[in-house]
Amino acid sequence: MLQIPPEIKAKVPKGILKLLPMQDSAVKVRNALRRAFTPKQVAGETDQRWAWEQCGNIYKQLGRPYEAIFILEALYERMMEYQDQARKRVHKGVPLFWLYDCHREIGNPVLAKRYLMLALAEDAITDKGRIVPAKTGTYHRCVWYGMPEDKYKEYASRVWVLTKQHRRVSQFPEWLLQEVDQEWMTEQPSQSETLLCPINPYFVRFLLDGLGKSKGKSLERLAHYLLSCIAGCRARMRLRSRSTDYDVLGVVEGAFTDFRSEVGRYFLCECKDWTSPADFSALAKFCRVLDSTKTKFGILFSKNGITGTARTTDAERELLKVFQDRGVVIIVFTEADLKQLARGANLITMLREKYEQVRFDLTLGTARQNR
Repeated sequence: MLQIPPEIKAKVPKGILKLLPMQDSAVKVRNALRRAFTPKQVAGETDQRWAWEQCGNIYKQLGRPYEAIFILEALYERMMEYQDQARKRVHKGVPLFWLYDCHREIGNPVLAKRYLMLALAEDAITDKGRIVPAKTGTYHRCVWYGMPEDKYKEYASRVWVLTKQHRRVSQFPEWLLQEVDQEWMTEQPSQSETLLCPINPYFVRFLLDGLGKSKGKSLERLAHYLLSCIAGCRARMRLRSRSTDYDVLGVVEGAFTDFRSEVGRYFLCECKDWTSPADFSALAKFCRVLDSTKTKFGILFSKNGITGTARTTDAERELLKVFQDRGVVIIVFTEADLKQLARGANLITMLREKYEQVRFDLTLGTARQNR
């Protein structure tokens, strides 16, 4: 029988406590917590936030870490909701740190490390770049598991400098993680986590709001963020060769048994934040870049898609010809696709469907019928 400490009983609504032992309780508990506590109530160091955290902790103690993750992700999103409403930052380190613990427990080392680094960013902001080891669990988890102490301090200092320079966007630790180096990415993905891609919908919507206003930088950052959320994908943005700019370079790391085993280790992304669809010339130029780098997979992020979509002509027809002639697959993500991801669509599923649509010349109707 589940034994709940008195201090938790005093702060968690009784109706929620009754749900916790049930096998199908996670969704019910999440919805009940959202009804019981407003975004403002869970935004700070409050009893309500603590109560929500403890519900996640109870699942963890019951040996149900997947449900704990579900509850903690909901808390993180609730805190993001408050930031969105109030236009001010709140400290979100605790749910991020516990998400690290849960993913590490179930054997997801890449996702665990990512959540740990997000928690580190939150601690660095709160402590103004000088994290006190006794006040946080991120120091011990980073340093004890192989990160040099000087590197840990460097990350904390760098995050604080960035925060002072970019107050609004630094409310998102995901943005800060994009700005530091990738030396912290030392883990290889487990087979199970290669199918996971947790995305912060509030950060995606924030970047979508910047489309058409940032000379393409918001779309590049969004493409980079989405790909970096895939366990086993290392993404780098705004690279330059002697002749070409690469908006986003993706590197597939680890063993995959799905469609990603077909695309090769490296792929490139081109971003077009244009008011009109990308035309044949833009697609042909991207194809040339793929050819010159011997890359077999490319993603074109184009706000308004490509020309010829309705009739399978022009740029749309070229997608099919490029694969048939050279075995190169280029898929297209539009603003509408990105909005679907912000509403909870699965990125890996979307990637697979788009890949198969080009490779096998499937119609959109066929793809929808088989979902």
